[in-house]
Amino acid sequence: MQYKALAEQHLSDPVKLRLFTVGALLLLVTVLVYMPLYKIIENNGRLLIAARERNNYIADCEKLRAQTAAFRPFIEGRRDTSDWISYLLDGMRQFQIRLREMSPKKQSQVGPYKAAALSMDIEGDYQELKNYVEWLEDSKTLVRIDTLQLAKGRNDMSMKITVLGIMSKK
Repeated sequence: MQYKALAEQHLSDPVKLRLFTVGALLLLVTVLVYMPLYKIIENNGRLLIAARERNNYIADCEKLRAQTAAFRPFIEGRRDTSDWISYLLDGMRQFQIRLREMSPKKQSQVGPYKAAALSMDIEGDYQELKNYVEWLEDSKTLVRIDTLQLAKGRNDMSMKITVLGIMSKK
């Protein structure tokens, strides 16, 4: 009874009644509307962040695929070491370079591709050797010159060169 009398005393004043009604409605809206919506909004925010990260990963993968596609013509066509040796010998014939010695190094795996290294001892005049190295650098295949040593002979120059080539996986 005491609470009923206290409520009648305070709620009989129109200003206090309005304040109580607004406060009660605000509390009701907070509990029934805001709290469930806040949880949904927070969850959707986490989902949005995860979706943006996935989108960034997808964009990175697409860029990598485009870069891979740009390099594919430089890798395709050479399937094993014998193709690689034939390619290098064709270049030597083109520049009239003589092969003194060739030794293949162990093949290694470079991602999904194979890498074959060949160590060669070749001879010719300086201009022919220079043209051969330029041909290797400008070739339509992915090549890296690991070592290059020049030595002057009686009539010609000799060059020891180690070349690494990337070959397709198939």
